[in-house]
Amino acid sequence: MQNKTDAPQAWERTGWSSTFASLSYPNFRLLWITTVLSSGGNWVQQITLSWLAYDLTGSPVQVSLVLGARTLPMLTSPFSGALADRFDRRRLLMIDHLAMAVIAMAFAIVVLADQLAIWHMYVFAFLSGATWSMNNPVRQALVANSVPREMLTNAIAVNSMAFNSMRMIGPMAGGGLIYLVGPGWNFMIQALMYVAVVISIIPYRAEYSTLKHADRPPFLKGLGDGFKYVRSHPIALSAMAMSLVPTFTMMAFLTSQMAVFAAEDMGDPDGPTLGLLLSAMGAGGLMGTLFMARFSRYRHKGRIAIGGGFGAGIGLLVLSQITVLWLALIVLAIQQMFLMSIMMTNSAILQSTTPDELRGRVMGVYMLDIGFQPFGGVIAGFIVAATSVSTAWMYGALVGLAGVVLVAVFAPSFRRFTL
Repeated sequence: MQNKTDAPQAWERTGWSSTFASLSYPNFRLLWITTVLSSGGNWVQQITLSWLAYDLTGSPVQVSLVLGARTLPMLTSPFSGALADRFDRRRLLMIDHLAMAVIAMAFAIVVLADQLAIWHMYVFAFLSGATWSMNNPVRQALVANSVPREMLTNAIAVNSMAFNSMRMIGPMAGGGLIYLVGPGWNFMIQALMYVAVVISIIPYRAEYSTLKHADRPPFLKGLGDGFKYVRSHPIALSAMAMSLVPTFTMMAFLTSQMAVFAAEDMGDPDGPTLGLLLSAMGAGGLMGTLFMARFSRYRHKGRIAIGGGFGAGIGLLVLSQITVLWLALIVLAIQQMFLMSIMMTNSAILQSTTPDELRGRVMGVYMLDIGFQPFGGVIAGFIVAATSVSTAWMYGALVGLAGVVLVAVFAPSFRRFTL
């Protein structure tokens, strides 16, 4: 294993040569490969699950509820974060992905056997979400354990780049497979990708971890320490508020109703258009991560997060008025570029300012915003059922923009924060 003192001085690079500097660290490369595989399975799952829900029920509310069942377990992420600070993070990631593989394979068998009922979808979505509630805080903590602090912002961006590359490719592949061979094989492919994660992470070592056995308090006390840390640090609290606002409004409204938008507004209920739309979201997220990796040294992180919030809100407001596919793809990509800049910046702020012995718990609290996303999605579903996707997205954009303004005005220390 490479000694810390011998690690490449990657942060000394400048210009575009510094964009992928964190990949010069061997353990981060291993973790990055597992992010590609894991997120690929995740996005194949998301497009197939939303398509199945709408195909089976024809109800935008049911689509929101199924996807909500998938993200609702993220409310348990503080518990996952506490486990990440108490046990070996690499082993937790391996066990978690073995569970993901078993769940995906079982659901694939149900779909391929043509025995699918709506309750199967709710059970599968909830169990999948439960495994992802463990994956997210553990993986985020491992990113910080893979590189020195000087490279952390770049590593977060490059890791997110892997996620968003699959966010672009996975939906397109998933939509095509739905059309060509049906949805069942998508879940079987997903299971195989999760098995590949387990194999790939075996050689990984948390080289930059400072976590010691003595730092590991009793589970319940440790769980409370994560919340206490966030409550007592205004920057951490503001970063979480700045993530919760766009997640609950913009992201929840957008993702929960994308299948309905493709079927009703774009006139394609069969899958390919939904794949294109989700791929455009991935392309936008990829652009955002590429930008953040290139300019990871830019110190005014608070300004980036707030500016991203305004850009994401305005982008969704414009998207709500578009009925032409090619134009929707462009605006959607731009909107996601801004949205990704918020999430990555806030993650970098939290991971850079949190001690390693608390990192899993703090990131677990941070992931609660995803757990609240289903509530926003259900609200969007009811608005769509009563009016239209366009109206729901307009409301989501306006409420989200109002929230960004409140953070910008009432949290000046966050607005001026530099890193």
